[in-house]
This record gives sequence, structure tokens and C-alpha cells, in this order.
Amino acid sequence: CHEGVLPPPRRSGSDSRESCPMGANGKANGVKNGEANGESAPPTPKEQPMWLTVLHYVLEEHRGKINFFIVLPLSFMYDLVWGWRDWFYETFCTTPHLHGERVAEVQRQVKEWRARKDAGEEVGKMCTDRRPWLTMGPATRTFKKDCRKIKCSGMCDILKVDEGKMTVTCEPLVNMGHLTRVLLPRGFALKIQIEMEDITIGGLSMGLGMETNSHRFGLIQECIRSYDLVLSNGELVHCTRDNEHKDIFGCLAWSCGTLGFLVAVEVDLVRVKPYIRARYLPCFSQEEHCQKMKELSLLPEGQTPQYLESTVYSRDKAVIQACDFVDITWWQWLTEVNSVNLWYKPYYYKWVETAFGRTNARTGEAGFEEILPIKHYYHRYTRSIFWELNDLIPFGNSPLYRYFFGWLGAPKVAFLKIFMTKAIRESVVTKHVVQDIIVPVDSMQEGLQLFHDEMDLYPLLVFPIRIYDHGSTQGFLRAPRRVDGVDGPEGQHPGKQWGMYVDLGAYGVPQAVRDKKHWDFEKALLRMEQWTRDQGGYQCFYTDFLLTRDEYREMFDHSNYDKLRERTGAKEAFPEVYDKVRPELAVCDRNGKAKTKAN
Repeated sequence: CHEGVLPPPRRSGSDSRESCPMGANGKANGVKNGEANGESAPPTPKEQPMWLTVLHYVLEEHRGKINFFIVLPLSFMYDLVWGWRDWFYETFCTTPHLHGERVAEVQRQVKEWRARKDAGEEVGKMCTDRRPWLTMGPATRTFKKDCRKIKCSGMCDILKVDEGKMTVTCEPLVNMGHLTRVLLPRGFALKIQIEMEDITIGGLSMGLGMETNSHRFGLIQECIRSYDLVLSNGELVHCTRDNEHKDIFGCLAWSCGTLGFLVAVEVDLVRVKPYIRARYLPCFSQEEHCQKMKELSLLPEGQTPQYLESTVYSRDKAVIQACDFVDITWWQWLTEVNSVNLWYKPYYYKWVETAFGRTNARTGEAGFEEILPIKHYYHRYTRSIFWELNDLIPFGNSPLYRYFFGWLGAPKVAFLKIFMTKAIRESVVTKHVVQDIIVPVDSMQEGLQLFHDEMDLYPLLVFPIRIYDHGSTQGFLRAPRRVDGVDGPEGQHPGKQWGMYVDLGAYGVPQAVRDKKHWDFEKALLRMEQWTRDQGGYQCFYTDFLLTRDEYREMFDHSNYDKLRERTGAKEAFPEVYDKVRPELAVCDRNGKAKTKAN
């Protein structure tokens, strides 16, 4: 984060004598004390080269300047070059007819690994060859350094758009930007269309994905028709909800590739119109906000908004955004359409905040409404990385910056991670929050108050989400404790029961840190995690969590997952999901330690 907001902690190590309890003569004293106790002296840390010390100082003490003068232009050039590259590739070089050959190559590598494993070689476990820093979360997971990397990076083609079945079949590295470029001109979108353009369909379908229509359709896992998976023995299986591999199908979401290698996924589509009408409804108390969100999310299909979310700006103030598709006239196109993603426009969340001081001219109620292009709506948070860019470039929403530099876009998360030192990465955990929890809708008010008490950062993001009961093939998410509805014949899953949950998202710097006061990150996160488990909720795994292995298993149901890993050989072939998603920092590792500060 910007150095004026998040000063990184002082490094400890061989280059700082202040950090050594033995003082300047620590090495000699350490040897004497060790000899007196009959112990060998600890190894002397290797001194850090001067150039590396200087580099770390510049990266840590001038973080904002690095972001503006290096990361931002680098991100712009990357987008420019790769934008042309993607256009050229998508226009002239896609090879869906070679998909079978690419799958066969993955199978060949897996079978080779299996043969060497069976021969007694130490070959480690397997993972994909995708670079860890390309992921969208704040962490750079380190599990891959001990794994055999299977080359899958060429799997980036859309294989088929089936307008009759209303599905699209993709290879796993197709991202959201690619899908919107292909689908929107044809009048389609993914049923759950994620807003961040760099997120891949493979990561979403084997992990999780939510959007503002999840109150109608659930998480993206509910919109998957089939997975094509290469198992640990090289066998290719086609998994659906009702074929012989339905048990595998049910466990793939949230498994993060620990049951096999995804080589294709078929996802539901919906028909969309080019424009939506967005209504911005301000709320002036927690009670009003929570009650309205529950009422709107539980309305029957056809009455509930097609897209629904809210942004919380303080303990008692929030704006609900309720959106529906609309047909427009040329006059409305001239006078009412707001293309919110144009470079000179205010950040979307800042624009929504103006609802508190406005009156809807059509209804006379507080708030306002407008018409948005659907593509701008889908990617409304891309320019500001939700609201994180305000801390990375504090002047980024000023009119002067937007008009003269807004065309540069936002820095890429991947590049931000490249320029992180260990000290900066630790400050992202200890002085900064990226958290998403999914809890029952009736726990929403208590959760918002918990975030206020423990973190006191705003804005907060609220998405309502259906969680379905799939019986014996439930997977990682348990059946909802309370049933709020049952899908009808035209529903997402006819006859299936569901409960309404909400995702509460907190991204940014706690107020205590902004005020240069102490913020106990461990106490705050442990209390949030304990409360989430008590509510029967879930913490999204891309966050920097403090959960131990046992606590993670308490939160997520591993019963079917463990059986499948034993039966398919995945246990010896792939890391366990906890080992893939656990934060890489020692400050987050509580395994084997006593539980503290949770209450």
C-alpha cells in the first residue's frame, strides 16, 4: 500500500543489530553460551548484499512512487501489448480443434509422473505450471516449489458456444475479459459473470465465484454443467451432476485442483441485453439496510432484481444497488446512459455514494437511477480494484488525475506482488485487510457490526448468495441450516432446497492504522473466523486467514473429499487443499500453537 498509509514494519535479520538480543557482540557471546550449555552455536545468518538492502529500502519506503511511476505504466503496457496479442490470437490463432492433443499431452505427463512414482523415485506431488504471482489474491502461495509442474499453460481457448443448450465450453485459462469479448456481442453472458477481467474460468470453477445475481443462481459452481478432469493415473473423466462421476463433480468446487487437472469446463449462459437500469437506494441505519437486502433477495423470480448488491459506507449508511435489464430509445441513450468505466469517470463506488444526497426524479424517493451498458456494469470495479486503488494511489479519483492519467487504468495485482518485499507482504496482513466471509442472511447485521468493531474500515461489499442442498454430493459447503426456498420447475435446480447467505467483503486499511494506532490483526481475524464458524459460514480461501488445519476442516466439510482422494489416488498425487491455499507467511501460521485472542 501507499507509504503514507501503510508504513512497512522494520525488517529484522542480519542487517539490523538492534534486532539481536545479544547486541553487537552477539556472535561471540552466542558461541560461549552455547559451549557452556553443551549446545552448538546457531549458524550465523549470511549478511544481505548492500545492493539488495538499498533495493528493499526503495521498494518499502517509496511504495506509492513505485506504484505510480513503475507498476502503473508497466501494467498499461502489459494490457496494451497483451490486448493486441489477445485480439490477434482470438481472431486468427485459436485452435479448439487441437484441444484433444493438448489434453493428451497433459495425460502423457501425468502418466510419466505415475510411472516414475511407482518405480520408487522421489518425484513430489503435481501441480500446474501457472506462475503463482499471476493469481488475483494478495498472497503468492509457495507450495509449487516442491511440486512437479505439469504443463497446462496452453489451455486458453473457448472450445464451443452452444446457443441451443445455452452453454459455453472453455479450457481452464480462458479469462473473464476473453469471455465478455466473445459472448456479449452475441447477446450472452455467463450465468455468474465475475467482474474482474483477469480471473480465469478454471480458477472460478475449481475454486469459487460470486456475482450480484448469486441471490438467484448461487455461486458459479451451481452453473457448471460438466468438468473434464485428468485424474492422478492419467485417466480422462467427464463429470456431471448425474453421471457415474457425480461424486467427483460435487467436490470439485473449492477443491483448488487437488483432485485432478481440469482440462475443460462447460458453463451455463444467460441471454442479456446491452443495458441495465440501476436503482441506487440509500439506507440510513443497519436495521433498514439488512431488512431491505433480505426482502429484495428473497422475492420470487421475476420480482427480485436481476442483479443485487450493496455498498456500506459507515456503520449506519449503505447504498443498495438493484439492477434490471432494460430496452432503451435513442433519446435515452443520449441523455440517461452512464458509461461508468470511461477513464475520466469517477470510481464507481464513489459515484454510488452520491445517492445519499440525491432524489430520484421519477419516484420522488431518496437515491437515483440511471442506465448502464452491461459490459461497464460487469467490470465496474476493474478501474479501482474495488476501492483498493485509493490506498495505492490516493489521488487516483481526483478529476485532474482521471482526465490526464485515468487512461493508464489500474495497476495489475500480479505486478504489485512482484514489487513486494517480505516486509511489505507482512504489512498487507498485519496492517491491511482482504477478507470475504459467507454467512446466513439472518447473521448479516451481526457480521457488519463485527467488522465495524474489529476492523472499522469502509466501504464494505455485500452480495446475497443462494447456498443449495445437494444431499449426498454436497461437497465442501454443508447444507444450509435454514431453508429459505425451493427451486420450482424453471429454477436453477428444480426441487432443490436453498438458504440465503450473504458475502461480506472487507478490503482496505483499518481506521486504527490510518490513525497511526495499534491494530491487533490477530485478535480481529481470529474473532471473525470463530464467529464465521459459529454461524455455519465460510471464509474465502484467497484471503490471508489464520485458520489451522483443524479449524479449516471444521469450517468446510471434507468427508466426501477425503474419500475421493483415497479412491482416486489424489492423496499421494496432489497437495491437500489446505496446503494449497494457506498463506505463505509465518505470521499467519498457527498450526501447533495454542489458540489465542479469539474471544
